[in-house]
Amino acid sequence: MHVSSLELEEFRLYQRLSLSISPAGLRIIGQNATGKSTLVEAIALLATMRSPRTGSDRELIRWESGKELGFPPYARAIGHVSASNQETVIEVDLQIDPLGESTLRKTVKINGRPVRAIDAVGRLRVVLFAPEDVALISGPPSGRRRYLDLLISQVDSRYVRTLARYNRIVEQRNSLLKSFKGASSHANGGAVTNQLSFWNDELVTYGSYLVTRRRLVCAGLAERVVARFNEFSSGGDLGIHYQGTVGGEVTDESLMAADREIAHERIQRAFETQLAEVRPDELRRGMSLIGPHRDDFDVLLNGMPVGTYGSRGQQRLAVVALKLAEADQMRHEARESPVILLDDVLSELDATHRERLLAGACSTGAQLILTSTDAQMLEQEALRSIPMVRVAPGEIEEVSG
Repeated sequence: MHVSSLELEEFRLYQRLSLSISPAGLRIIGQNATGKSTLVEAIALLATMRSPRTGSDRELIRWESGKELGFPPYARAIGHVSASNQETVIEVDLQIDPLGESTLRKTVKINGRPVRAIDAVGRLRVVLFAPEDVALISGPPSGRRRYLDLLISQVDSRYVRTLARYNRIVEQRNSLLKSFKGASSHANGGAVTNQLSFWNDELVTYGSYLVTRRRLVCAGLAERVVARFNEFSSGGDLGIHYQGTVGGEVTDESLMAADREIAHERIQRAFETQLAEVRPDELRRGMSLIGPHRDDFDVLLNGMPVGTYGSRGQQRLAVVALKLAEADQMRHEARESPVILLDDVLSELDATHRERLLAGACSTGAQLILTSTDAQMLEQEALRSIPMVRVAPGEIEEVSG
């Protein structure tokens, strides 16, 4: 899988851009605030339908866009993707509603035909690595849940649809639980049971699939991250452990040994049992207390959480290993390597670990798109076959040699 070209229109700094990209990838150099990361951001947006840098799509729109022609501000990103001997054109259009600045319309197209954003996820698969990803190890559980959701959604279309449905179920169920708050003494009463029954069934049906897929993926990552970490360090064993609120008695070994449907059934039964057990607490607190929306995973070095006990250097190397393991996992599930995006991460590593990261990334066979403020960082021998461009604010020029 690779991106063969990227077109941007009124996208952040870029008024117009048409960029051809080699199947091997692209090296991008330039000073800060010139638009290097914007190119990486646009490619990630085309893969996941969301920006990795902001939660507001409005920020992607160039402020002066549309004024000359009297249009409302807008932005467009188009990617031409080659995968499995098939060409796909992915387009994301953003436009401010002319009736109000607070409303933004987002249109997604595949080969020129409008589709739901949820149905476009996975047409392009990427692994993004940026300096702030160290927070994946040391930050809050929500970041790790989001990490797993983005990984799995790109290789499993059922997962992304199930996740959207599950989030709506949790919202509706929490609203109902709040209306019963303080009614713990009547946890088994007829009114409570009847009204919660439907949402409990929905929670279990959709939530158990999410938990099963997450746990299976974490088990796969755990196998792959060991080898990747050993490429960087001889300082111990790196591991991943899923911290679930559901099905703790169902071991990873039994899940891996079973087929996916059997594993799903085991988690589903455990979810039903535990949901009945926590009903009094949920009614007392007015919220859903178990399920994938409350789960987490630990990254462990020699059995201890790296985020708590590891040094900054150990955390950084753990993230590098995890990202390479993520690329391996995606290739295993999709039978095709994702595009690897390395956004100004080489400066975070010493020379030895830079070489090992690039060797590891090249070993995946993936298209590599790298950015740096320092051209020397991108002149490693392993990258010689990848074309290089220089970025000035909103403009790009090819670098010869």
